[in-house]
Amino acid sequence: MGGLRAGDRRAVSVTVAFPALFAERIGGVEAVELELEGETVGAALRALTDRHGELAPLVWRPEHELNPVMAVFLNGRQLRPEELTTPTRSGDQIQILSALEGG
Repeated sequence: MGGLRAGDRRAVSVTVAFPALFAERIGGVEAVELELEGETVGAALRALTDRHGELAPLVWRPEHELNPVMAVFLNGRQLRPEELTTPTRSGDQIQILSALEGG
């Protein structure tokens, strides 16, 4: 019937936007589009830091937990660290902000 069966993965395209602190480290790029297979917000952040390893120490603590100075938003709604398991859908906008970016 065209629906997903257990174990099927769906491709989704999400955009991850981040602060100037991040952009400076990867040539001025302020957002990237990621193609994922039925993943979560946390997996999107992992894909971002896998692609741009220089961002990993900013996003993740050594214990592979979200850096506590980072705030993650999904479509404008702030997520708590335990909500990084939230599934993504095509067109989702993920934004990472740093408390260090304040003025």
